[in-house]
Parts: sequence; C-alpha cells; structure tokens
Amino acid sequence: MPLMEVNGIRMYYEQAGRGEHTLLLIHGNVASSRWWDRVWEALAERYAVVRMDLRGCGRSDQPGNGYNVPQYSEDVRALVRKLGLGRVIVVGHSMGGAIAMDMAVAEPECVQAMVLVNPAPAEGIVTPEERKPLIEQMIRDRNLMKMALAAVVPTAAQGEFFERLVDDAMIAGPTIIPNYTSLGQADYRDRLAHVNVPALIVYGTQDSLISLDMMERTQDAIPGSELLLYEGVGHSPNVEAPERLVEDVVRFVSRLR
Repeated sequence: MPLMEVNGIRMYYEQAGRGEHTLLLIHGNVASSRWWDRVWEALAERYAVVRMDLRGCGRSDQPGNGYNVPQYSEDVRALVRKLGLGRVIVVGHSMGGAIAMDMAVAEPECVQAMVLVNPAPAEGIVTPEERKPLIEQMIRDRNLMKMALAAVVPTAAQGEFFERLVDDAMIAGPTIIPNYTSLGQADYRDRLAHVNVPALIVYGTQDSLISLDMMERTQDAIPGSELLLYEGVGHSPNVEAPERLVEDVVRFVSRLR
C-alpha cells in the first residue's frame, strides 16, 4: 500500500498512466480517493494521474488536527514535491476545488491548470450553525450519513459503489465540522485575480449544495476561466457523469501549452 510521509502524517496515494501532462485528483469533504474510480482508468490511458486520501480520510493517517483547506493544500504540495511531479493539472471536486485554488495562490509555479468540479466557491461557503447538531449526529449514524451522501450524488445514490462511498464517509466523519469551518473562511477571490492559471469549471446544475450564482462568481474570480453546465447532474459529475467529464478534461488539456 503506497504511503508517503508528509507533514508528520502518512498519506495514501496512487499513481497510474504516463504522458506529457500529470493530473492530480483531489477529493472533497467527507470523501476519499475512491470518488475518482469512475474516471481513473480513462484518464490514465492519456495522462500520468495521481490521487490521494487527504489527512483523516480513507487510508491516510487520522491525526485529529490540520483539517482545513490550507493544511490540505500544504500536504498535497508536499506530496507533489516528494513524488517529483513538477507542474500539475489539479482536478478538484467540491472541497477539493478549494484546495486547488489554495494551491494556485500559494504556489502557482506548481499548478499548470485547474479543473474545478462543482467546487466550493471562490468566495467560500458558510454552513449555518443550526445545521451543526445534525452534522454531529450524522457522523455517528450511518443511515443519516447515507441520506446526506444521496443528496450529493443524486443520480447515482444506489448500488455497491455508493455503499463504499458511505463507508469512506464514516471514516472521514471527524473531519466534517472543521472542514465546514475552514470552507467558511476560504475566500480566494482577491488572490486569484493575480494568478494566471487556466481553469475549467464543471457544474452539475442539480447541485443542492452549491448554486449556479456561486459558480458564476467563481468564474468571474478566475481570469479567463470557462464554465460548463451539466444539466440533470448533481454535485458530483465525477461519479454521476464520468464519461462526459473525461471528454471535457481531455478537450481542456489539449488546449494547454
């Protein structure tokens, strides 16, 4: 099992494929690298691809601290350096999109481009305080967690693969509330305006967490970025519309210099 020591934790990661470009796939809140399973092989046929479990998630260590966007960004950048990946195309889903933005403003020389898949908005997103008791209950109750995840993958919330996503969410449970707190503080608009990083934003329009207005403002915050709308898809195109996502990633990467 590939583990890399970064910032005092052992991070689980996987590598596959080869090619001119390297894609770094970053999962979202209460998730794991498994969320990329449905695009992994197709992307590896064209590119070098790397995915990881963030601290506290999947098969990585659970240190009980550092559950915030800047620390995740620092961890991932350390992994990139240790693996000698050079400049990468960061593909981030949900909170992974915020991590991608943090990487782009903190160390733009390591980010060739970004693909943001229903990302947390560039302005950040605040979770209402009244929702937190339910979230705390969800961490302990698999059925509640399953209901919450069904809203995140509304067109694919059944079957063995979905059950595994729920299992992974229970592992990552302790990260949820600190992650929500961090996302409420993650405003990258001013800094993104000064970073020249090509970006593709993919947005499933049936998203119950992130609004189209938020995505349009995120597009405005990233100079020259492109916004693609996936009608009839929810918060997770990487799970719900994997073939289309691969096609759009390939098209986007083909235009990079």
